[in-house]
Amino acid sequence: DGSHVHYTDLTPDGRLAVVDLGNDTVSTYDVSAEGKLAPVSILKTKAGLGPRHLAFAPDKKTAYLVGELSSKVSILDYDSTTGAFYLRQTVSTIPADWTEHNGAAAIRVSNDGRFVYVSNRGHNSLAVFEVLDGELKLIQHLTTHGDFPRDFALDPTEKFILVANQNTDNATLYTRDQETGLLACCQKDIPLPEGVCVYFK
Repeated sequence: DGSHVHYTDLTPDGRLAVVDLGNDTVSTYDVSAEGKLAPVSILKTKAGLGPRHLAFAPDKKTAYLVGELSSKVSILDYDSTTGAFYLRQTVSTIPADWTEHNGAAAIRVSNDGRFVYVSNRGHNSLAVFEVLDGELKLIQHLTTHGDFPRDFALDPTEKFILVANQNTDNATLYTRDQETGLLACCQKDIPLPEGVCVYFK
């Protein structure tokens, strides 16, 4: 119903990107040496997208924006000259026949930029996308073996993905094929009370 900044991070060139779930915007600010902000650009997404997180690809020119309320992910082109984002494509993170509640949550991009992963809270799944000819193609949906997968991360080798299921107090571990991007569950029901963040040092 109103502004609700859910996520902020620096762009690869040092601007501040602000993702607002409440008013469906991604705003960009220049950051002065004193840390003061000056507005540069605003991308207005489709109403109801509910932007939650933003992740840049390794090329530093492409970003992926996950929409919590819409269960969708968008490809954005980033212009480092102007600090502006431009919409390229939007696709669903859940099957077309899913009618129950879902909220898309975390998003991760592989280091080679070839694969994008999104967690779904409600459908309780991971959606796996391959980047082909500049667009996202869904290649896999698989259960997280728990409820409300709040966060997940690739390990430093990118051979594994660990998912935290907040409501069922467990984590699930997957092996990852680095050529195809596909996942396979190798361990589930790892005790994790109310897991909300996965971070590898």
